[in-house]
Amino acid sequence: MSSHRIPRAARIVAALAVTAMLGGVAAGSAQADGSRLPGWSSHDDEIAQAQKEQQRQQQYAADLENALTQTDRDIADATLKLQELNDKLPALQEEYRTAKDTYDAAVAQQQIVADKLEAAQEEDKSLTEQITSDDARIEDLRDILAQVARTEYQGAGSSDALGFIFDTRPSSELVDDFAYAETTVRVQSTTLADMEELQAVNRNRQLRQEAVRDYIEDLKRQADELVDQTQATKEVAEAKKAEVEQALAQTQDLMDYLDSQRAYYEQQQEQLAQQQAALKAELDSLWQKKLAEEAANGTGSLGKGFFSFPTDVPYITSSFGYRIHPIFGTRILHEGTDFRAYCGTPIHAAADGTVLWAKVNGGYGNQVLLDHGIMSGKVVYTNYDHLSSFAVRAGQNVKRGDLVGYSGSTGNSTACHLHFEVRLNGVAHNPMDYLPNM
Repeated sequence: MSSHRIPRAARIVAALAVTAMLGGVAAGSAQADGSRLPGWSSHDDEIAQAQKEQQRQQQYAADLENALTQTDRDIADATLKLQELNDKLPALQEEYRTAKDTYDAAVAQQQIVADKLEAAQEEDKSLTEQITSDDARIEDLRDILAQVARTEYQGAGSSDALGFIFDTRPSSELVDDFAYAETTVRVQSTTLADMEELQAVNRNRQLRQEAVRDYIEDLKRQADELVDQTQATKEVAEAKKAEVEQALAQTQDLMDYLDSQRAYYEQQQEQLAQQQAALKAELDSLWQKKLAEEAANGTGSLGKGFFSFPTDVPYITSSFGYRIHPIFGTRILHEGTDFRAYCGTPIHAAADGTVLWAKVNGGYGNQVLLDHGIMSGKVVYTNYDHLSSFAVRAGQNVKRGDLVGYSGSTGNSTACHLHFEVRLNGVAHNPMDYLPNM
């Protein structure tokens, strides 16, 4: 239930918050009216000064925590988007390949139709040339027949059989005329046969040419349709290619972004670690001086039963120790004890003390931190976390059992409860070592 740790690099911020507790006694070592408690020394002034610096760094850490939290969300969003693009990319590439294949097929079909059209047009041209040539030959044959007919007509009076019998010309002339007549008949017959044959051939050629020209018109229609089809498939292929390129570009942009954020993240980790180390070293030194000076003045003895239960009906829901964090899913130290406390349950001071603060403190949510002074040479604190509201204020003195607030589920929490911690010199200890037996 309790979840007072920050994930990943921001855990360093939580460490700074713990360091804040170490220095917090300086703020509570003086009364609200400015008067000093008994035992105040020069070391307290030094601690107060360090506390101011610590508070400044704590505010910086809180601001940085918010920035890192947003960076983590941005990285998660970018990673999710990158995964979506990687999942989508194969389908986009397959769509592009399909569109490209369709376009290539349309271009190939367009070339086939163009080749057929060219061949048909060549055939049409050849038929035209053949028909024209044979038509000229037919005209020549017609002229021959006409010439023969005119010749026969002009010599028709001496060409009949009776004229041949009674013709008084020499026999040699008569034989020549008869031979000429026979030759003329053969020429007429041959010429007529040739002409009829050429006419028949040309008629077939004309029929063939009509079919070829119909085929040409059909091919032209196919060519026109293929032009539109090819253009359409080209546009689809180009659109798919652009979509793939855009997805690849977005993928690269996201990878570059993640790389840059990772570098920024690591840089902030290093800076926070350095700040934490420097501040902790300073505060440790101051506390060692203070403890050495005041150890002899410490009263009381820490042990079982030193604290009272902070809830009226104590019921443990999560003990001190390592566990799997209920929010972050990592194995980390649970630095306190969780008590069942339904929303609005009164929460009480476990011992007499001074309120160092009652404020929102990161993953702790609404937190009350009590200073119980020095016991057995150790500075003793208790803190009460995830409250819904406060019943005390900073600088206020409280007695054991006094109301300090009401339970809630603020900060990193999954349900209303009380996360209760005991810290000695700023280090978390098992609260059950100092609470009564249950």
